[in-house]
Amino acid sequence: MQKNIAGTIFYSLLFAMGGAPTAAMIIIKLQNVNIEYIYQTFIGLTVMIACALIPIILLQNTYLFFKRKNEELDKKLDNLCHIYLALDIFALMFWILYKFI
Repeated sequence: MQKNIAGTIFYSLLFAMGGAPTAAMIIIKLQNVNIEYIYQTFIGLTVMIACALIPIILLQNTYLFFKRKNEELDKKLDNLCHIYLALDIFALMFWILYKFI
């Protein structure tokens, strides 16, 4: 398997697992809601975002898996691999800052 294809598959799966809760928490933080509804809103938004995000990423990764030996595709995915890595780092930093600040 090519380096960028493998990296894109790995980083996008990480983002699929951590991106939905992170996006939901950012949306919640941007609103001024009653504290009692935050947990219900968080769970609802996480499920809604995950229902859209995970199938898209799984379709993308299935396509990449079948094209895993294509060197031209590997060269094109260099930027996408870095974008997913940046999104993963952003999600991690958000949760660290949220926990300690």
